[in-house]
Amino acid sequence: MGNSDVFMTGVRRYWLVVLAVTGIAVLGAVFATKTTDTTYVGRTSLIVSSNDRSPDQDAVLVQGYVAYFNDIAYQRELAGRAGVPDGTELEAEAAAASPIMIISASASDRATAQSYAIEVADGFREDINGVRADSRAEQLASLQTQLDAALRSSGANAAAVVSDLQIRIDQIQSDRVNVLQELQTEGGVSVEEPSLLRNVLPAGAGGLLLGLLGAFALVKLSRRLPTGGDVAEKVGQPTLVEVPSSRGRSGGVRQERRLGQLANIVRGRLPGPSVVAVAQPDAGVASSFVALKMAREWARQGHPTVLVSADAGGVLDGAEAVAPQVRPGALPGLSLIRLTPGPADDTPILSVSKLNELFRHETLAGQYVVIDVPAVVESAAGQALCQAADQTVLVVDSRVTRVATAREAVAVLREMSAVLMGAVVATVGRAERAEVAAARERPADPPEDLATADEPPGDASDRVDGAESPERLPVETTPSASRGPGTPAEPR
Repeated sequence: MGNSDVFMTGVRRYWLVVLAVTGIAVLGAVFATKTTDTTYVGRTSLIVSSNDRSPDQDAVLVQGYVAYFNDIAYQRELAGRAGVPDGTELEAEAAAASPIMIISASASDRATAQSYAIEVADGFREDINGVRADSRAEQLASLQTQLDAALRSSGANAAAVVSDLQIRIDQIQSDRVNVLQELQTEGGVSVEEPSLLRNVLPAGAGGLLLGLLGAFALVKLSRRLPTGGDVAEKVGQPTLVEVPSSRGRSGGVRQERRLGQLANIVRGRLPGPSVVAVAQPDAGVASSFVALKMAREWARQGHPTVLVSADAGGVLDGAEAVAPQVRPGALPGLSLIRLTPGPADDTPILSVSKLNELFRHETLAGQYVVIDVPAVVESAAGQALCQAADQTVLVVDSRVTRVATAREAVAVLREMSAVLMGAVVATVGRAERAEVAAARERPADPPEDLATADEPPGDASDRVDGAESPERLPVETTPSASRGPGTPAEPR
């Protein structure tokens, strides 16, 4: 299952989680909008207008001033000297690609916001221009001393020296290179009211994204197996069908359709009448329900079928300990066998060879045999039944089976060389459990002992041929193989 499939599975399975996270984010945005006060932003502007230099060169310098002003440590020091409370939002920006620098300050009222902007702008301008002003003052003081001496001098070149010094003093006084100047002290105050739409939209989008990522993570980390994709990815078994619950208006119809598909898929993969074990990794009724419905479906289609049910401790050694008895089922063409335990608790489990003898019995010749196997992980008898069967269908209960249990069941069956056809993901509820319980409690018809059966081989199929026509038309059968259901399979 690819990441896109995992993602879509997570959305479908955990849509309530996605909805909850998105809703919480939206509610948080609404709450923040309602509790946030209106903010006023005051602005003032400065400019660098150098002599004999193009504005684009000054614009580059302003970018440096902006970066210097926006340094958090410097802002804290500047706000303290300007009398601006700590925590006031201050910001500087360049006006496009111009040498104009705009400084803004935020406050809870108009006058305060404008005042803060002016104070920090003045403080910043003084910091920037202060170093240059000190240098200019030193130069002017030196030139003034030289000018005074030249004025007192009576030399022939005194007039020329005085003129030169005065020119240099005028140049320094008129020099505005790199100097920050006031452009507009009161640049206006803007109002920033909290916008519900501007807050809710990004919050909703962020909450939705977070919810989707959470759903994706939950699918990846989940130890449950609710879908065939989970079984394929986490257990490594292909899924034959997914059987939904019968709940809902159309649940029963969809369930019957899937069970019919399962019966046809399994029979289509068999060479002819064979022994199929329907097993569940852990204890539950899902495998019993699937085995019952598959056996009934084959019987409805006109294929003689025997449904074998076994308890966890019911497959025991020896003819005295095992009393397999055939009785008619609820449908024409369906027979039932129940493997019952012997009286002794320490009676050994029936060996695979004994099970092969049982399934090769002449009474079962030419019939499909469906075994309702006890929990594979918990029952050694269930493991032996799967090993003796021609094919095994592993039933995963979407509400009960966990990944570790399913993996253990697959590993055990592979170690015993059982042939796994695939998995079925089934969702069983109260109705399915009641149907299985009713089938188990159905009064038994007079049993027929396999060892003393009077009917010759093949009479079971003759009874089916002479029975009333089933409600559903039979599906064309797969050509039968030369061996019967219990004939030993080729080496695996």
